Amino acid sequence: MIFFRHAGIYTIESKLGGGRYGVCYLARDPEGRRVVLKRFRPKMFRENSGENHHEAVILSGLAHPAVPEFLGVLNLRQGYFFILEYKPGSTLRSLLFRQRTEFTDEQIFRIGAQLLDVLIYLHSRSVVHGDLSISNVVDDGRQVSLLDFGLARYMDGGDISADLDYSCFGNVLLYLLYSRYHEQKFGAWYEELDLSDQKKEFLKRLLGLAEAFPDTESVKQEFFNCFPPCDDQSKPPSAQSNALI
Repeated sequence: MIFFRHAGIYTIESKLGGGRYGVCYLARDPEGRRVVLKRFRPKMFRENSGENHHEAVILSGLAHPAVPEFLGVLNLRQGYFFILEYKPGSTLRSLLFRQRTEFTDEQIFRIGAQLLDVLIYLHSRSVVHGDLSISNVVDDGRQVSLLDFGLARYMDGGDISADLDYSCFGNVLLYLLYSRYHEQKFGAWYEELDLSDQKKEFLKRLLGLAEAFPDTESVKQEFFNCFPPCDDQSKPPSAQSNALI
């Protein structure tokens, strides 16, 4: 339920989704252009006052078609908002669990390759997304976008490193691979899924179960070796909503 229909000059159309730190709304500006208004939960905003700036600072320094542009802030009676570019599509979570999409090899390759292009861009600017997940990846059937930079940080040479994004990327791939799995073996993923030894080793390296990758370009190169594009011309999954669920 939406408890207000306007936020400054913006007209609220619908609630896209929410999490621990805030709620996202689809809105339009006076010219009719769609934007996302991210409203922080007041209690969390106060408790994390020293951390709230990271997302705005990091997004303001990025310019990539798969990353939402940071458009500004609103400090209103209804709360504190970030104004973000709207990225059309459905989250991978929605495609998997609402639309029950079974992803083809071609679709997995496209999504994986596009996500790696984003990660290469981010890491080249010393940015770790920190929360790459099926809830934060939107697909419109042609291009993915990476949302929610609330946990993004600059690399510090210590705990904040690209390895975190590699592990998250590996988890996303496993979700896509499991979309076609219908048996019940109740074993580890490398026992249940019908994967080549090369794919298993690649995923284990992403997840920290084998030798770590030295850099993101190496991840991309090995991904292309393990998940090459195929001749399957199946249409990509339909994507109509931008629900952040």
